[in-house]
Amino acid sequence: MPPVIPAGQRIEDWLVTQIACSLRIDPEQIDVDESFIANGLSSSSSVALIGDLAKMLGVTLPETLTWEYPTIAALAEHVAGIGANPHDD
Repeated sequence: MPPVIPAGQRIEDWLVTQIACSLRIDPEQIDVDESFIANGLSSSSSVALIGDLAKMLGVTLPETLTWEYPTIAALAEHVAGIGANPHDD
């Protein structure tokens, strides 16, 4: 049986992958404890990221989440805490 990955970690991993793809950098260059801005995201990119995250999770999320939870780790923990779990694709 494969290990169960907590929802927060899965969301964090998804965010890292999306940001790295968007910026065309290696995911290992993304620091989950740095702000989205420090990781290279603009305001408009952050809003788009939240929209994509909401679609992936099948939930409605406020566009301001990256301001309220300014790091990948904080955002992933918050979203997992509201019961949003990534779809298994």
